[in-house]
Amino acid sequence: MQSNAEDNASKARAARRIVLGEVDGGERISPRQRGEQKAREALGWVYRWGWSSPSVLDGLAGTARRGLAARLVKAKLLRSTRTDSGGAQKGVPAFILTLTGDGLAEVEKYREDLLPYELDPYRIRQDQLRHYQLAQYATASTLSKKKITGFQTEKEIAEYSGENIKQPDIVWLLPTGHRVAVEVELSAKWGRDLDHFILSCLLSLLPKEKGGKPRYDYISVVTDSPAIEKRYKAAFEPGAAYGMWQKDARSRWEKTETRKVPEWAKGRMMWRLITD
Repeated sequence: MQSNAEDNASKARAARRIVLGEVDGGERISPRQRGEQKAREALGWVYRWGWSSPSVLDGLAGTARRGLAARLVKAKLLRSTRTDSGGAQKGVPAFILTLTGDGLAEVEKYREDLLPYELDPYRIRQDQLRHYQLAQYATASTLSKKKITGFQTEKEIAEYSGENIKQPDIVWLLPTGHRVAVEVELSAKWGRDLDHFILSCLLSLLPKEKGGKPRYDYISVVTDSPAIEKRYKAAFEPGAAYGMWQKDARSRWEKTETRKVPEWAKGRMMWRLITD
């Protein structure tokens, strides 16, 4: 007679075979089967971002496969952990999903380029959940509309940012081959912080070296605040002033110069307001 632990392990193995498209004996059914593909996509998504949420994963799977996240948890490929806010804070998921050891092993079976992955969900920064939930939602939504062909997360962006050049939150890959540096902005910047943001964005749109290609072809500012969108649009208008700053002898910041946003920036900035 099986113990409860053995019975639970047996159920988990059975659920895993169904989710990953395996039949008894470990024989894998056709890779064209949609369910298998969506399960692997979901696990790969969590691997690349570090964590995700049920709403994002189910959105990726499409309306025909709602509940995929729950099935992956049941199969013990994902772990569900309640967040500190428990869903009380707008934009913060009630639960986050991370890979289990088995889930990580499943992903790494099919990846050539491995990334560092933290299995302990309690080491994920709670103060950044809203930021990356919006980043994931915007990316998943843009992918589903086929406006982009792929993306890179922060862990996958191998380029060194350099002085005054901010590493973007995500890079979106357009069908044209162009690269979009995505900046998620949830709180308004003012004064020196806003000036530095403008400078770092403009530098990111310039070539690494004379005559070369730009680091990024476009920058997209993603926010859930109409006020932030309006302020940033005005700040990036050609001719808008921004300051250059440096520390004085007493290590205090001082504005040393005023510059203007160049005309060429107008066609290189994009805006995405997410209100749902």
